[in-house]
Amino acid sequence: MSSAEAPRGIVVSGLSGAGKSVVTHCFEDLGYRCVDNLPLELIEPLFAQVWNKATPPWVVVVDVRVPGFAVGAPGLVCRLKQSYPGLRLVFVEASDEAIERRFSETRRPHPYRSMPLREAIARERSDLAGVRNVADEVLDTSGLTPHELRALVAARFSSTDLALPLVVRCESFGYRYGLPPDANLLFDVRCLPNPHFVPELRPLAGDDLPVRQWLDAQEEVVATWERIRDLCDTLMPAYRKEGKSWVLLAFGCTGGRHRSVYFAERMAAHLVSAQWAVTVQHRDRDR
Repeated sequence: MSSAEAPRGIVVSGLSGAGKSVVTHCFEDLGYRCVDNLPLELIEPLFAQVWNKATPPWVVVVDVRVPGFAVGAPGLVCRLKQSYPGLRLVFVEASDEAIERRFSETRRPHPYRSMPLREAIARERSDLAGVRNVADEVLDTSGLTPHELRALVAARFSSTDLALPLVVRCESFGYRYGLPPDANLLFDVRCLPNPHFVPELRPLAGDDLPVRQWLDAQEEVVATWERIRDLCDTLMPAYRKEGKSWVLLAFGCTGGRHRSVYFAERMAAHLVSAQWAVTVQHRDRDR
């Protein structure tokens, strides 16, 4: 999105604990003026005052903390879009598991604090279904670090000059626990020799030296690594040229403990040596 196409106004909404605060800070860093928790009756007057003036674009954050939001927001957004062409609604969401984890880590109460947390998350998701249905952009933050989310917002709502570098996340996982839903490239390494069947290696993980050395000595592993490495070396510049802000490379084995961890760590080290911004996550290594 070029600066000429950047919206003059954005309404940010979404689920509690999904990352609206991080998204708001991203917009602030990109030069947007942000206001949080504005009463519904003040949103239309605000855009009426600022829409055609030579001011930075505005972001209004509104959610279930505002009385009557779930009922009134869909109609309000439709009126705003009719009055202010180009205005966009961004809905921020995450999986139930991610939201539960974040509330547990921050120990902040959910807005529906009279309910158990799981019931509150389900109730809010149901209440905001109508708002989500009229959204122009849906940001699922389940598997994103704050850095990756910032890069995503910059890529979608900023000029090329402001967009942040491409971030590559190398993630290991176990097929028995399900696929990563947001992977760009997924490599199944279950076909390779398995350290799990070597008694002295079984309790270790793929980033432990004995396991690495054992896998390094397997011809099939060496050949597979070279082909995956060459493919990623070809595709990363293409992703960056396309304007991608982040790319997830997922490596899967049966349990997510040995082979997948080995490949994720090795790919991360290779990409860092090539000057890419890289993060590593081992989803199932310690299960």
